[in-house]
Amino acid sequence: MIRYSVIVPYRGEPELLQRALASVPAREDVEVLAVEDAEGRGAGWARNRALEKAQGEWLVFLDSDDFFLPGAFDAMDKHAEGEEDLVFFDITSVYSDSLKPSARHRTRSGMLARYASNPSQVQFYGRYLYNEPWGKMIRRSLVEDKGIRFDETLCANDFTFSVLCGHWADKVCYDPTTVYCVTEREGSVSSRYFDSPQKTLDRLKVYWKVQRFFDKENIPLEPFYGLWMMCKNEGGETLRLAREFCARESISAWQLWQGCAKRILKKRLRWGVPYNA
Repeated sequence: MIRYSVIVPYRGEPELLQRALASVPAREDVEVLAVEDAEGRGAGWARNRALEKAQGEWLVFLDSDDFFLPGAFDAMDKHAEGEEDLVFFDITSVYSDSLKPSARHRTRSGMLARYASNPSQVQFYGRYLYNEPWGKMIRRSLVEDKGIRFDETLCANDFTFSVLCGHWADKVCYDPTTVYCVTEREGSVSSRYFDSPQKTLDRLKVYWKVQRFFDKENIPLEPFYGLWMMCKNEGGETLRLAREFCARESISAWQLWQGCAKRILKKRLRWGVPYNA
């Protein structure tokens, strides 16, 4: 029986891929599905192709420039026979070339540590604010039963997937074990937020999709309005694209004002929900 399906999207850079794959233990109950994004369709497209083939009871995601820490799968084994649909863990980070410590993980780890003693808040964080697929084990039957897939965009393709998995998971568990190392590199997607019109539009589309879901399900979060404020601060072409997007989606000035006001108040006052400040 296959217990874990490890899904690895990649595009070139075979040395980094080799490092990532070497961190996966050679076990009969672990399958690895590495999918090359040769045509530049994005990691979401590659992950969706892997989901079509996955057979494991649990889905585990690994980016090709990251790696698992020793003992990661031992930590996962402790939950493999449990009743949870989603287990999320702590992470760390390093610079990819030197392997020297990086600060990229500190916001995530800091929030986990802050709310670890409060089960309801840490579960809320894990369900709705831990917006990457890695550092988690996700029951495959949840993903298949709910038809959850990644957005096939150039960026932000994991946001909807992570939110839907968190929302529809019956039971969620936080394990403070550090199992995953995310790397930081100059020129990565995360360091180039608005570097092209297509990526700006992709983010707007995905964040608005998630915002509508949150509004429908009465989840007190305003991610789209946070992105809108970022676009305003960026100005220029980014702001123009954001305004055009809002016009196409019939998002009124009143909606923008109201959504931004709610987000600012909650974030500054720490009112109602934890915020990734």
